[in-house]
Amino acid sequence: MTVEFKSLHDLFEAMPDEMAAINYFKSISWKNGERCPYCGHDKVYSFATGKVWKCAECRQRFSIRIGTIFEDSKIPLRKWLAAIWLITSHRKGITSTQIARDLNVTQKTGWFILHRLRHAARTRSFNRQLRGTVEVDEAYFGGKENKHVKPKAIASAKSSSRLGVG
Repeated sequence: MTVEFKSLHDLFEAMPDEMAAINYFKSISWKNGERCPYCGHDKVYSFATGKVWKCAECRQRFSIRIGTIFEDSKIPLRKWLAAIWLITSHRKGITSTQIARDLNVTQKTGWFILHRLRHAARTRSFNRQLRGTVEVDEAYFGGKENKHVKPKAIASAKSSSRLGVG
């Protein structure tokens, strides 16, 4: 059930409450069936709330967040999804204060969300490789020589940096 959300409004229409967000993550994480994140056993029991499970083998309780970047976080999954959408839709990046305003959280929480998501991207903890046709927009590789800088200014800057000036 991988869905592409064209706007933040579409995201919140598809995820009207926290249970919808949990079901969305279940469809991604457990597409081959429910499994215990601790022992890998496939026989798990769901509690009445539908937010917590218990393994029949190791008897550990767990939620959909265990083993993900959302673990040890009290931030609702709907806000995590919105943060992911905001970060990936802003071409030049987004600040923690902007995340905080958009998600109605504190700046400290916005900073936490950004760092968790950046860490996940840096460590490639999203384990999924791109397949099929992959489209990349506005990629810029290399650079252009700056024609507006005079050659004398460049030479004097290089010589002053060697001398320890400036």
